[in-house]
Amino acid sequence: MNIMVTGATGEYGNYALQYLKKVMPKRNLYALVRDPQNTTKIEQMGINVRIGDYANLDSLLSAFHGIDRLLFVSTPTPEIQKNVVIAAKVNGITYIAYTSIYRPELNKFGLELNHRQTEKWIEESGIRHTFLRNDWYLEVNQAMFDLAAQTQQFPLLAKDGILSYALKREYAEAGAKIILADNYDGPIANLAGKPYTYRQLAKATESALDQKLNIQDVTKDEFNFIMRQANVSPQFQQVTALYQEYSLDTQNGAAEANSSEFESILGHPLTSLPDAIKSLL
Repeated sequence: MNIMVTGATGEYGNYALQYLKKVMPKRNLYALVRDPQNTTKIEQMGINVRIGDYANLDSLLSAFHGIDRLLFVSTPTPEIQKNVVIAAKVNGITYIAYTSIYRPELNKFGLELNHRQTEKWIEESGIRHTFLRNDWYLEVNQAMFDLAAQTQQFPLLAKDGILSYALKREYAEAGAKIILADNYDGPIANLAGKPYTYRQLAKATESALDQKLNIQDVTKDEFNFIMRQANVSPQFQQVTALYQEYSLDTQNGAAEANSSEFESILGHPLTSLPDAIKSLL
């Protein structure tokens, strides 16, 4: 059985490959890479590399030859994911595990639109599949953790806002286990992490750092000032603020998130929040 992981040079794809190469013959493991100049590290792992670009159907038609199962790592670029589904269908791929988004019927910054469309294409293809409905990566708060480590501050725009998180490597491990499984036949895997408020996130960061932080409620202007003073880039300022503000949306689905299905697929509990934050620092 030949398994391919797309997006192999990205963090999720790399984590999935690192897991798979330990538990299956490397001769049957393939990585899809867009840029031929980025193949060296994967080749050094003993993994087969194929070159293909979601935007280039012909490249995918060639790259997917002989592949049985596809761990399809999504991209936010609209439309081009259809090429992946077409190429999989033409090549007779028998199973797709696609990294979708948790509760795609809800507002997810517009990301849900691309995922809903791609899920529809996969369903219409007739290929057996599992939609890996991943919730948020804990890494979206990386700038907050770095700020706390650097300045001992944790400014809160949304102390009671709730989001559900897990580490990217945990989502990738779940995806890898599902693509390997002979007995996993569910069309949807709800991979929600555990829901936390931003105040709980701040307290867990204190525990991870083993030091007291200045956890304070702030206005948007105060938040941006603190971030600028710490030389956080405008991009990460914006991203961090956006997630805090989004956490206040009572319709974001986080309050109902339950990690039991995720942990059942992993076969072990999710990393505790303080330990997960510590690993990112």
